[in-house]
Amino acid sequence: MNVTTFKKIAAATAALVIGAAALTGCGSETTEENTIRVGVCAGPYGDMFTEAIEPALEEKGYKVEITEFSDYVQPNNALAENEIDVNMFQHSTYLAKFSEEHSLELSYITEIPTAAMGVFSNQYATLEDAADGATVAIPNDDTNLSRALRVLAQTGLITIDPDIDASKATVSDISENPKNLQFTEVSAEILPSVLDSTDFAVINGNYALSAGLKLSDAVYNEELEEGYFNVIAVRTADVDSEFAKDITAIVHSDAFRAVIEDENNQYSAFARPAAYNE
Repeated sequence: MNVTTFKKIAAATAALVIGAAALTGCGSETTEENTIRVGVCAGPYGDMFTEAIEPALEEKGYKVEITEFSDYVQPNNALAENEIDVNMFQHSTYLAKFSEEHSLELSYITEIPTAAMGVFSNQYATLEDAADGATVAIPNDDTNLSRALRVLAQTGLITIDPDIDASKATVSDISENPKNLQFTEVSAEILPSVLDSTDFAVINGNYALSAGLKLSDAVYNEELEEGYFNVIAVRTADVDSEFAKDITAIVHSDAFRAVIEDENNQYSAFARPAAYNE
């Protein structure tokens, strides 16, 4: 083999290697672009994504990767740090407050059916039976603490000072407490575990369900207010992205509603946001 021939073969081989590498790179890039990394917390919303949203995303050509987080802090930090692309665990009020406090650019793209907070008790069958000085466990994070107090105010057990912003209410803002309820603040995720050591516990619906409680067993179920329906959140820069538009369209589809409305599913008892049928 002469030198000229050798050079031609070497050049051709190099071209093939470069071409193959380029094709491999394109393939990896496409796969990455079509992968949606989803963050959820323990409870029904990961199930909802898996059962009511993921199948339609896969039909559209996406690959879905779901990560379950153990608290209400990690999913937003992970989203902001581009470790996930979407999260589905929180209501819009919590998202707005968390984003403001931590200077994060996060936004929600749609509301979803939501398990309301419930007042649960292993000691009493009704709220009216509560003894003077009964103990009540409530969440210790600011957003859900004030929400729990508003739920108790809905029942008539307490009154919140009308001169303050109820969305920021604390125990010190209770103006009337005729039964002298005693409050204990604990992490929202462990509230179901304290039912045997307290008279009442105000528990987020997702944590109640994940602990095996039934929403129908609550002595009182929250009347959800605007701002307290759970949402699907993304980085603000991704609000108009194709994957965000696809997820929103799926949540407002007949296929999604069929899963939610199925009486054999846990979601059938969830509260529906105003735009549910749009």
